[in-house]
Amino acid sequence: MKKTAIFAMAAATMLTTSVGFAAPLNDYSAGKTSVDMTWRQSSLDATSQSVTDSLSKKGNMEFGITTGLGNNFAFQYTNANNKSKDTNLPDGAGGTYRENGSLKTQEFNVLYKLDKNVSAYVGMVNLKGTINDEGSGTSSSSKNKMQFGLMGSTKLADKTTAYAQVGFASSYNTWKAGISQEVAPSLELNVDYSRTQAKKMSFDNGLGDVDMTAKGIGVGLSYKF
Repeated sequence: MKKTAIFAMAAATMLTTSVGFAAPLNDYSAGKTSVDMTWRQSSLDATSQSVTDSLSKKGNMEFGITTGLGNNFAFQYTNANNKSKDTNLPDGAGGTYRENGSLKTQEFNVLYKLDKNVSAYVGMVNLKGTINDEGSGTSSSSKNKMQFGLMGSTKLADKTTAYAQVGFASSYNTWKAGISQEVAPSLELNVDYSRTQAKKMSFDNGLGDVDMTAKGIGVGLSYKF
C-alpha cells in the first residue's frame, strides 16, 4: 500500500509540473463552479486481525462541487458511498453466510493554487464504515479527520487532459488518476481509477479494528459554469 501511495504522489507531482490545475476546474475566479457526477464500480475489502473479507463489486454514484472563491482559493465538497453487494463468505464450519458493507466519505476542502502549475488542499473528511452480516447484524464506525493533499494535470491533446490527486490523513489515504475529455462547451467526460483506504475503523459486535479499502473504475461528467 505504501508503494501505491508513493507512486500516486509522484504521479500528481509530475502532472503539476506541466500545465494548470487538475481537471475538472482550472479557474478559481470567484463564482466559477464545476459540478461532478461519477458512477463507480467499487469493490470493498474489510480486513481485521484474523480475516480479510473481499466483498462483491457494486455500482455507486458519487457527487462533487468545486466553487472558486477568488485570490487563488476554491472550496470543494465531495460525497462518495462505496457499497458492496451481498456476498457469500465461508463461515469456518463448512457453510456460508451473507455479508455486505460500505465505506462512505464526505470531504470539505479548501483548495489553494500555489502557482499556475500546482494546487494543494486541506480540509476535513468524514468516514463512515458499515458491515452487515447474518451472524452479528449491522455494525458501524464513524470518524472525522483533517486531511491534506495535492492535485495536478497535464494536457494530452487540445481537449484531453490527464489528472491525478492524492490525499492523506491519520490512518487514511486516497488517490485517483484519470483522463478527462471535453465533449461539448463546459461539459467534460471523465474516466478514472480511485482507491480509498480507512484504517482502524472501530467496529462493535466483536469486530474490533477493521481496515476498509474501496477501489474501482469510475465514469462521469463535469459541468462547468
